[in-house]
Amino acid sequence: MPTRTRRTTKYDAASGKKDMGNPPPPATDEAGGRRSRLRPGARSPRISAVLLAAGSSTRFGDTKQLALIDADATMIERAVETLKRSRVEKVVVVLGSRSKEIRERLRGVAEGVLFVENPEFRSGLSSSLKAGLRATSQESDAVVVALADQPLVTSRLVDAVISRYLDTRCAVVTASSGDVISPPALFDRSVFGELMALQGDVGARQVILDHAPFERVEVDRDELIDVDTKTDMEKARKRLAPLRGTPGTNRRRVRAGGGSGRARPSSG
Repeated sequence: MPTRTRRTTKYDAASGKKDMGNPPPPATDEAGGRRSRLRPGARSPRISAVLLAAGSSTRFGDTKQLALIDADATMIERAVETLKRSRVEKVVVVLGSRSKEIRERLRGVAEGVLFVENPEFRSGLSSSLKAGLRATSQESDAVVVALADQPLVTSRLVDAVISRYLDTRCAVVTASSGDVISPPALFDRSVFGELMALQGDVGARQVILDHAPFERVEVDRDELIDVDTKTDMEKARKRLAPLRGTPGTNRRRVRAGGGSGRARPSSG
């Protein structure tokens, strides 16, 4: 149930990262879009993923990361499996509330996953993104930011976002449905400094707008459902049932010809 007042706040950043400095401004194409700088003949971009899973689930009334989304998997397990089946090279999972229990639940899918503790998770998602970005490899050229409470996001959608980045070299690529933008969202390294320089509990809306026209991968809105309440969970379970619990499966068509992101993104 993506809403226009919450999307960009879900991949905010708080304060700047000292060792990153200010990246050079991305190149501009003929259409005015912002593009990342890639040297001719450079290696293929290396892409990591940051999964934000540190929240205390206040509105849910329990730890939603550990809630069963189907008969076999919790929400956090499905989210990790989705990213591991995608084209990302490294998965960083940021934990906070009940982190020990969540780690224990993830033992079966923990191979190749880096877990990061965010002791400041109560200050909001911005601090979790900061922890996740710091943990990504210095060789990562871009990061896909994903959320643990979007159980209908598939590895196919993550790969579509990555493919759009590789095809266009746009510094920002998001999933979207109409004028609603949503994680999974990819940020080129040239944007890291801007994200990390954000102060306080603010959204990434202005950073995204600064990179308009950013790229969008259009999907059906149901695929962007996020779970905040028990009612949301029941709705997601019903939508997920026909997919038989496979993170890489998606019967809904990802529209390869998605818009350039000129529509106004949701407010932060």
